Amino acid sequence: MVPYVKRWLLTPAIIPIGVTAVVAFLIIAVGEVLVGLYDPTIEKDSIGRPELLFALGISVVFLAACSAVAMRPRGTTGALEADRVIGGPFLAPPPPPLDVRMRTGPEGTIADITEGFTLHARSGPLARVAGVVPGSEEYGRRFSGYFYATGLYGASDQMWVPFEAVIGVFPETKSAFLSIKGDETEHFGWTTPPLSVSRKAPRSEGPKGL
Repeated sequence: MVPYVKRWLLTPAIIPIGVTAVVAFLIIAVGEVLVGLYDPTIEKDSIGRPELLFALGISVVFLAACSAVAMRPRGTTGALEADRVIGGPFLAPPPPPLDVRMRTGPEGTIADITEGFTLHARSGPLARVAGVVPGSEEYGRRFSGYFYATGLYGASDQMWVPFEAVIGVFPETKSAFLSIKGDETEHFGWTTPPLSVSRKAPRSEGPKGL
């Protein structure tokens, strides 16, 4: 829940507030300096007014710094070259859906899924694989095994996903796709440990399934 609040509530609020505060501070600080440099004894049309010279100096320094950064070779400006989701060319085609981008490379099998793989529901990334749990028989139904995974973006903290729920594996992008629409893990009983790893008495609810 905390990552969800941070991603969708705190970060979108903190960034504009922080930028606004910094810009306001700079405007007020520069304005106070210019007011302090104003000399009423100097003619208003004179180029030698100290506040004008100060403002001109700040502009020259700022432009020189921007030019120096812009002329540096690619790969030396660090965070300034990082991709940012702030828009793109107006005529550029929209990027393909995440589902399509993750389905690249040769298709694999269940055996290719290891720790670090991302499990995708139809609505998007659902969980990240942390380990594999042996299969078991629950209420007369046999499951080959389970992926122990941790939820992403507000999904259940932990879940045991049956191998049978996987419909596609793409090792190149470390992605596996499940036959569910979204975070339906509680509905299918995937948030409860299977009987093979649970030390509790057999449960009364139905088996894990789709």
